Amino acid sequence: MTQRAPLALIAGIGLAASLAACATSAEPPPGPPSPTYADQHRIGVEQTGERFDIAVGDADVGLSAEARSSLVTFGRAYRASGHGPLVMSAPSGGSNADAAARVAQETRMVLVEAGVPFAAIAGSTYDASGTDAAPVVVSFSRYEAIAPDCRPLWEQDLMANRHQPHQSFGCANNANLAAMIEDPHDLLAPRDETPRDAARRAAVLDRYRTGQSTHAARSSDERVAISDAVE
Repeated sequence: MTQRAPLALIAGIGLAASLAACATSAEPPPGPPSPTYADQHRIGVEQTGERFDIAVGDADVGLSAEARSSLVTFGRAYRASGHGPLVMSAPSGGSNADAAARVAQETRMVLVEAGVPFAAIAGSTYDASGTDAAPVVVSFSRYEAIAPDCRPLWEQDLMANRHQPHQSFGCANNANLAAMIEDPHDLLAPRDETPRDAARRAAVLDRYRTGQSTHAARSSDERVAISDAVE
């Protein structure tokens, strides 16, 4: 008569086999995934600054027409790529301190007219003792993209790569991207979200609650009609 193995022995053998299979399974490699070829040619970002010196004349003259035009251009540049406050430093203790105070006041007004928020202009002074013609200085910080240094193709043996990407593969794309980026600070951190339009949202909700259409009315010029030629 054939004897059967106890049920507990069979279960123990199956459990041991399962544990052995788990012990021999491959584990995923630790750490981040392998870098791409774009990571080998990264775009550098450096913080730099813009500065504009405003000459101070007589107290009764104030800003010249040329200085006003340059300030408007400077203010637009700050709005486009400036980060942090726009610092305006007036000389203190110099022989032209009174005239510099008036120029600084006019400078602030011109920058505000150019679209720079009044709260973004930080006023300060610097010691100009013993200086006869100390200027009013306006400055701000911005970021600059540094393109990767691409090795020329004629210096590489493309036939020796054995169907693998060459050393400067993808470098030209990043170099072109560095030249086209509007604000290189976007490579370091995302931009802040603009405030929501609470008035528009309230108007849409009111129309929704009363059962009205929530979309904006469109004129006949904005509507799209299918041409008879496609029939």
